[in-house]
Amino acid sequence: MRFDAKAADRGGFEEVYDVCVIGGGPAGITAARVLARSGARIALMEAGGLEIEVESQDPYVGENVGLDYFPLDTSRLRFFGGTSNHWAGWCRALEPVDFVPKRYNPLSGWPITKLDLDPYRAEADQILDVPNESEAPNLPFAQKEYRFHRFQFRWSPPTRFAEKYLDELTASDRIDLWLNANLVAMPMDEAGTKVLGATFRSYAPDDPGFTVKARYYVLATGGIENARLLLALDQQFPEGIGNRADMVGRFFCDHPHFVISDVVLRAPSQEREYFMPTEEFLYENEILNFGLRLEPEYYPPETGLTDALIRGAGCGRDFGERLAEKVLGRELANCDLGGVGAWWETRGAPRPEPLAITRIAFEQALNPDSRVRLGTERDAFGLRRPMLDWHMSERDIHTMRTAAMAYGAHIAEQDIGRLKLRDWLTAEPAEIPGTDKDEVGGKHHMGTTRMSADPRDGVVDADCRVHGTDNLYVGGSSVFSTPGHSNPTYTLTQLALRLGDHLTGRLSA
Repeated sequence: MRFDAKAADRGGFEEVYDVCVIGGGPAGITAARVLARSGARIALMEAGGLEIEVESQDPYVGENVGLDYFPLDTSRLRFFGGTSNHWAGWCRALEPVDFVPKRYNPLSGWPITKLDLDPYRAEADQILDVPNESEAPNLPFAQKEYRFHRFQFRWSPPTRFAEKYLDELTASDRIDLWLNANLVAMPMDEAGTKVLGATFRSYAPDDPGFTVKARYYVLATGGIENARLLLALDQQFPEGIGNRADMVGRFFCDHPHFVISDVVLRAPSQEREYFMPTEEFLYENEILNFGLRLEPEYYPPETGLTDALIRGAGCGRDFGERLAEKVLGRELANCDLGGVGAWWETRGAPRPEPLAITRIAFEQALNPDSRVRLGTERDAFGLRRPMLDWHMSERDIHTMRTAAMAYGAHIAEQDIGRLKLRDWLTAEPAEIPGTDKDEVGGKHHMGTTRMSADPRDGVVDADCRVHGTDNLYVGGSSVFSTPGHSNPTYTLTQLALRLGDHLTGRLSA
């Protein structure tokens, strides 16, 4: 069933649900679907509507006080489907080495292994509409030293969770989907070990709100918002919920994305190639995992006078006429290459050297000072807005430099080309580019409610249950103990499936 908190009758909330899932993005929708098929009754609470709106997006407004980063309300989407609404579809599971502690990255390692997530590969593939992992194996390539694997991503169309699952959820007799329902309070028992209810409000200023009661609660609102809400819901406990060890919001990671070198290639290439370190290379150099991307720059093919004459005739016509032909499916001349004048000016000129860049997306070192905190300003519901204090460490710089230099050695050894590091990376200290000069990050918000065996080292346990509580869980990439280099959507989907199975077991016990 589907309801809208702006208008619906709220009398039905006398029911005690089995699970209240807060957040209608990939993690929340996935967990809700798993639980519903076991027969559980689920309240799925989404803060936004079916389209992006100013009022629903506004609570995501925040402040950046660390490294230059994207505005916090543009890197996230607060309506049904969550950030799957602008997801680009990159899919790859974390590597086995990503779950293993590394002595040079304190607190690294997960309390689970890749084997705990592998049983969920087939269903994650189906949910995200990606080909089987066997269709994207590592690719062979020649190398003098065993430094790299050449890997591939798998690609989702990409899946838009709202489009794919709205009708199913609306028709379900096990799931009540509520739109425009904003979490404003989460009362707990005196010891802070059990959630007693979750209070929501619509956007109406005079809305008194309504409380959903359930046996279990799952907070799945995103890597920044999960931490913000646990900190901001401080009506009973000044430190917030689940924050006795002062771990909520700490260890914020993105996958930094930077161009780190320029390459002159021996031969032109139109293919992007992806490389990651072997385990031996990673440990030998005390670096963290990375994905290095060789991205060739495109140079148009050289053409003759006849082609230039055709372009001059075809491209000189009215734009509307040419657009109509394009819509009808007829091929047009490539007008970007110019006509006879351009041919005359460039005839006989040497072709430019085939060039490329290397771009890196990498795993950040764990840093408790890189964190989500609360600002002083409040949103329309009286909750303090988020403040992001993003940091990078010397280990991060070391990872980038080592990756660039090793790849430069590789292409020289194979006579593929030559590489020059970007000046910002060779400077001491490194002059990290801002968002006006580079991609900077993948908008992958991870680690702020990290998974840990010891409550002193994180926020949730191996089952995603908040340490010290009995019935509060967290879903999404905020629970990542370490981020690896792979885009997070595939892994957070596996984790949501696993969380759904865990709660199904608790409900049936």
